[in-house]
Amino acid sequence: MHRIWGPVLVTAGLHAALLACYVVAFGGDLGVLVCVGGDRAGRPPFEAIHRGMQKDGYDGQYYYAIARAPWGHHEAEIDCAARQVRILYPALSWLLSGGDVQRLLWVMPLVNLLAIAGLTGLGARLALGHGWGPWWAVLLPLAVNVAMPLLRDLTDVLSTLTVCGLLVTWLLRGRWWALSLWAAAAAFCREQNVAIVLVVLLAAAWQHRGRTCAGLGAVLALWGAWVCTLRGMYGTWPFISNQGALGMPLGGMLLCWRPAASAGSRAYALFHDLGLLLVLAEIALAVYLVARPRVDPVLALATLAGAALAALGGVALYEDRWSYTRVFAWLPLGIGLACLQGRWRWPLIGLSSSVLLPLAAVAKAWMHP
Repeated sequence: MHRIWGPVLVTAGLHAALLACYVVAFGGDLGVLVCVGGDRAGRPPFEAIHRGMQKDGYDGQYYYAIARAPWGHHEAEIDCAARQVRILYPALSWLLSGGDVQRLLWVMPLVNLLAIAGLTGLGARLALGHGWGPWWAVLLPLAVNVAMPLLRDLTDVLSTLTVCGLLVTWLLRGRWWALSLWAAAAAFCREQNVAIVLVVLLAAAWQHRGRTCAGLGAVLALWGAWVCTLRGMYGTWPFISNQGALGMPLGGMLLCWRPAASAGSRAYALFHDLGLLLVLAEIALAVYLVARPRVDPVLALATLAGAALAALGGVALYEDRWSYTRVFAWLPLGIGLACLQGRWRWPLIGLSSSVLLPLAAVAKAWMHP
């Protein structure tokens, strides 16, 4: 464990510095991370937030509203009930802050910072387990680009940590109860993660691991009960509809390659194009890496699932420069873990170039706060 603390602390320090630079660009106002819509700032449940973000804001505002009272009804405060399916992040923030409007502004980014540190810790543990140096794990959060959702109080950071925990525990032959805990955390962070839980469940059944199957089955039953509870609360199934999120293979990416990029500055167009090229490179790299004999089948399936989501991503995802860099987290995460397991340096270094995206966001905040 003493070999893991160094990379963990360095990762936490780097991301804390990035977060601080972003917040300072807005005069030190932590409320900017919540991303409240312009016409909702200063009004309940956002009375502690005085700076809005454009007209509609961003998703962090919904998790902030839920964190005020995780088990309550929030139909008037969130865009869809699916936000409350992802209960772990707002519930943890509520637990650590008591739902206080001011403390939440500090706790929500703190939870994400701790999740980023944990991501490095898990990567370092995997690298050590396969005879590699733990410092390579510092690149894992950069490869997955968790810094982008860190700047907007999103649940993606914690979701990525929980999926990573589930996969690393599987790769290191962890106990059934540890797998079950990580699986529960992943399912209650983001509904898509249930697919990864099912992959691990099928692999456990194939290996005749009865306790693991029972534990994961209980997790899925508990998650299903929560979904049904929200169904009764809101009168509709709490899932986000397609609405352009999925489409023909590579169709959304190709449609948004230039139209969305040309709508902004030249710098934005450049980073938009580089981001799309990075996704294409990740899809190709995933196909290459999972064919290698040293990659565990569960990790290979999780990575291919991320590649499929990226390939099928529609216009609704790719036209928003914030979305496509975070919603396909399985893809870079799977590649990163495969690199740490197989001791492949250059793919991990190449993926880390995605750190340019949050750096560009910070630079833009300083130029146009």
